[in-house]
Amino acid sequence: MTIEYRNSKIALVAVLIGGILFLHYFTIHEKVFQHAVYRMLFYLPLVLGSFWFGLRGTIGVFVAVIVFYLPFGFVRWRVFSQDFNLLLEGVLYIFISLVLGYLSEKEKREQLARIEAERLAAIGRAVSEIAHDMKSPLMAIGGFANQVSRKLQSDEQNRRKLDLVIRETSRLESMVKEMLNFSRPIQLEPSIESLNSLASECIEVSRPFAENQEVEIKREFDPELPAQWLDKNQIKQVIMNLLTNAIQSSSSGETIWVKTQKEKTEVILNVSDRGSGIKEKDRKKIFEPFFSTKKGGTGLGLAIVKKIVEKHGGNISFFSNPDGGVTFSVRLPTKKD
Repeated sequence: MTIEYRNSKIALVAVLIGGILFLHYFTIHEKVFQHAVYRMLFYLPLVLGSFWFGLRGTIGVFVAVIVFYLPFGFVRWRVFSQDFNLLLEGVLYIFISLVLGYLSEKEKREQLARIEAERLAAIGRAVSEIAHDMKSPLMAIGGFANQVSRKLQSDEQNRRKLDLVIRETSRLESMVKEMLNFSRPIQLEPSIESLNSLASECIEVSRPFAENQEVEIKREFDPELPAQWLDKNQIKQVIMNLLTNAIQSSSSGETIWVKTQKEKTEVILNVSDRGSGIKEKDRKKIFEPFFSTKKGGTGLGLAIVKKIVEKHGGNISFFSNPDGGVTFSVRLPTKKD
């Protein structure tokens, strides 16, 4: 919705409210039937506000109507018993406003979710076709380059060139593997697992890489964290991806924290770094496929992480740390369903 289009809708709602209020204020009080009709007309801007602007629009409309209608209500107020029906109308108006706003917001969220699912499915199909076409030539290039490289002396200039070809081919093969992983529908093979244990394993695997970057990984696990139904390998992929990103984002001497905790019917895993954080302009795109701020990155790592977490019925989010860096927070339901 463009700003001009949005403003025109706001103006229309405001004109409708103003026009109906004008009719109330400039129609004599004794014309009870006309005033009853005018009050019914207030539902028109209410419906438009809810459909166009969701819950905020609904609240804005009913607040404006009530505030500007109150002086008129006080002027014509007689006694409680006679005007009790007007109070009931007001309460009903507020109730319907909130219901309309809630339903409108829910419908918008569901529509956006459907659009996003269709978009990702289309991207997945395209990525799958591209990756399959790239896979065989890359394997052939890497295989032949390795064979030729082994027949050359280690100090030959052509050997160094071939080694470069092999390294770059291997990098491209990793990218193709990520593309294929993203394009495939996720099938879970859940079993009862401890999130603390899975996180510990991932930390130990990541520690040599962290030490090479002179980064320390510390943990703070909730000992009361319950075991739950998880796909062990896929959750480890989630944690490894978050740890790798945190290590790459951290400067020498920094510390990464991995924390777990239980909150009502969810378990939470937080991975925090002290890197440069995420720029404001990138925050909405961070989980989008092929978006990456790293040189040579495919931009599929966090997109795959999001798919895995959501397939488990959870969600992933991030927030900036007060002392720098960012925390990625994974929330997973404790129940199997």
